[in-house]
Amino acid sequence: MKTTSSTSLIACAVISGAFTVGFISGPALAQPDRDAPFEFQFNYSPNELTSASDAQSLLVRLEQDVTRYCGGGRKMSLDERRFVDTCIDKTMKDSVARFASSTLAQAFQSRADG
Repeated sequence: MKTTSSTSLIACAVISGAFTVGFISGPALAQPDRDAPFEFQFNYSPNELTSASDAQSLLVRLEQDVTRYCGGGRKMSLDERRFVDTCIDKTMKDSVARFASSTLAQAFQSRADG
């Protein structure tokens, strides 16, 4: 009987150790490289930046792609939701800034204002 309980104890220790290592190393490996320059691939036509209505349509497409890029559109915990929302906000701001279009910037600002 002593052999069974010590074997179970060893198995529990090994499993909990593996779980702890996986739990600790998982988030560290998932972190993006903070020193890497911002890059988000998005295809568009320069004609989409000429009018406010075209810019609004472009923003809708951009936000859908950014949401997918950041891992949104699925059930998640509150912590995951905060992370995804922060990712979406930052990626949208960075992406709109990279367009260097006043029409798109105004459309984005009017969406942000409500």
